[in-house]
Amino acid sequence: MIAADRRGVLAGLIGIAATGPAVAQDGTDRVGRSTVPVRLDGRDLMFALDTAATASVVASDLVGQLGLTPAGRTIMHTVVGAEPVELVRAPSLVSGALSREGVRLAVGARSGLIGLDGLLGLDLLAGQRVDLRLRGRRGTSIGRPRMDDDTFLQAERPRVTFTPPPAPPGAPARGLITLDMMVRGRRAKGVVDTGAAVSLINPALAEAAQARPLTLVDASAGRRVQSPTGASAAAQPMSVNSVRMGGMVMDRLGVLMGDFHIFRHLGLAEEPAMLIGVDVLGVFGRVIIDLDRGELILEI
Repeated sequence: MIAADRRGVLAGLIGIAATGPAVAQDGTDRVGRSTVPVRLDGRDLMFALDTAATASVVASDLVGQLGLTPAGRTIMHTVVGAEPVELVRAPSLVSGALSREGVRLAVGARSGLIGLDGLLGLDLLAGQRVDLRLRGRRGTSIGRPRMDDDTFLQAERPRVTFTPPPAPPGAPARGLITLDMMVRGRRAKGVVDTGAAVSLINPALAEAAQARPLTLVDASAGRRVQSPTGASAAAQPMSVNSVRMGGMVMDRLGVLMGDFHIFRHLGLAEEPAMLIGVDVLGVFGRVIIDLDRGELILEI
């Protein structure tokens, strides 16, 4: 059984409003999201990985600095809602094994990006292998998909399979990384969201899990969640137990509950569902997401 301590989620909730450097020395930002260096049109930047974003995002103040050209508008489905956003085109983007030309990016607010330069979403991460190191000094990397068999001397690592969301290069992803879970013996869906500092649940999961309200030291902290555009929605801190994923049972999970748009957009409004953020993923020393093979590997 793995217990995600409430203190971890409290730190994440309060850290959203904290001041200080956007990126820590261990390759995470100040709310715990994995970050990777990105070279965008010859400029070295720092992006967070967001596996629940169907489109990649760049901070609005960089558009003029980099001379990015307008590329129309689109609707971006976020936790908060269906938000109209401007698109820009960059000649090239490189990060690890990821290399694209003629990249289209949605334009977001730096405040919504919590100080970072942008987000890498599934439109660019599709077909890649993401190796997240949320603890320790070795940072996250983007590599090529490959077979990853456990060796005889290696501790068994839980594996969870999923259907890789299709995304032609440069096009928004159709669907997200969705896993099967159990909550108090009831089936639930989990969506892997490396762009979320805190895991989110819908009212159906709160009811199925018999979730309890979670009182924060600062009553004003953690009451809203924010999208990359800076828009926000109301949320209620809660604690849930008996969440089973890939043979593991997690207790004392501090989460935020709300009637979030993303659950309705995914057709998950009526069944128990959770966006699994880095507060839960960070319990593990290493998380590998192979977006070509459809495999999530968890390493203590």
